[in-house]
Amino acid sequence: MLLYILIIISVIMAGCLVAVFIAKRKTERSLELVTKELNNYNSIIDQANDAMIVIDIVDGRIHQSNPSAAKLLGYSEKELSQLSLFDLHPKEYLERSSAAVADVWEKGGLIYNDIPFITKSKKIVPVECSAKVAPFAGRPAIVIYARDITERLRFEQEINEQRRIIDEKTKDITDSIEYSKRIQRSIFIEQEKLKEYAPESFIFFQPRDVVSGDFYWFNNYKIKEDLFPANGYQYKAGTNILVVAAVDCTGHGVPGAFMSIIGNTLLNQTLNNLTVNSAAYALDFLNKELKQSLNKNSEDTPLRDGMDIALCCIDFEGMRLEYAGANNPVYIIRNKELILLKADKQPLTASNEAQSKPFTNNLFPLKKGDCIYLFTDGFADQFGGEKSDKLQTTSFGQGKKFMYKQFKETLINIQDKKMEEQKDALRIKFESWKGDLSQVDDVLVIGIKV
Repeated sequence: MLLYILIIISVIMAGCLVAVFIAKRKTERSLELVTKELNNYNSIIDQANDAMIVIDIVDGRIHQSNPSAAKLLGYSEKELSQLSLFDLHPKEYLERSSAAVADVWEKGGLIYNDIPFITKSKKIVPVECSAKVAPFAGRPAIVIYARDITERLRFEQEINEQRRIIDEKTKDITDSIEYSKRIQRSIFIEQEKLKEYAPESFIFFQPRDVVSGDFYWFNNYKIKEDLFPANGYQYKAGTNILVVAAVDCTGHGVPGAFMSIIGNTLLNQTLNNLTVNSAAYALDFLNKELKQSLNKNSEDTPLRDGMDIALCCIDFEGMRLEYAGANNPVYIIRNKELILLKADKQPLTASNEAQSKPFTNNLFPLKKGDCIYLFTDGFADQFGGEKSDKLQTTSFGQGKKFMYKQFKETLINIQDKKMEEQKDALRIKFESWKGDLSQVDDVLVIGIKV
């Protein structure tokens, strides 16, 4: 019996020893896993490019740092463990540094770049910091990851300097263009002066850019001697003729503006040339002079720029009109019916290669109440309209062209209005059609009521 009891006790003790051994092995394995994870964590921290420091949330004392922090600040990790966060900031930033620690504690985290570090050698290093509250050794602490942003700030400074240079050059260019606008406007006759010769008239002129490739031109010319042109009306000396033109030069903006000044100059020359005694001869003269004016330097590539034009000579006393056009027609509305005076399908051009034919001189007897319209293609070519799946998408946005058919209908529909009211109606119609889309081209419409 005693032997049996001793055997049982031996078995129980052996089982306890086995259980203790197994528990010990589990504890050792758990400790190994924790140690391994801690080593991995420390390895990640040690290999991180960003500097990392762990500080006490109360006094800012540094509990832990990584090699990147030591490298950035010029201290050893042991030296850093004897410092506080406030030793790493310039004295003038201590108040802001304390406020940042308080913000991190209150918000749980903070990103800031307005507090630089100061190295052991007293060098100021701009940094971007990401700080958050985290437990350390059983109590709250703040972990700060800091990145040196010296190069980033240098690049930003270079970019800002380049932006400043670009802004200065842009301003110079803008100022030059604005001054070009003043020069261009000084050359053109004031729009309102047209009313001195044709009281019921308007000029709707809306450039796409600061300066324009479209331009209007007019002159109340007094015939100096009797004229007997082969292709037009005969005029007695002393007759007053209103000569008016709507011109669309190649391009718009600055290149178009240069062409407009040349065109304006050549039109002025027609008034003093005795061979120019009809609207068609005026266009022939412009075509010839344009080629000579723009191709004087044989070393340069020949220019092919030019202009489309509608030119009318209006004899209010004799109630008659002469018209010649290079691609640009003229509309006359009589009793709400539109009469089309067709243009020749050729431009005025500087190209010597183009085969130019003499322009056609159109003669038209006027009646009281006739409305004469000269225009360029900017109004009809404007994209806009109501949104629709059928509208085409262009570089100017989604829309469709206004088109000449609708332009004609618009002119007919405003016939009951006075000429100045017609100008306002055209402006409203254009802006309504254009909507939020960009203006495609310069716009010019001249209206004269007989």
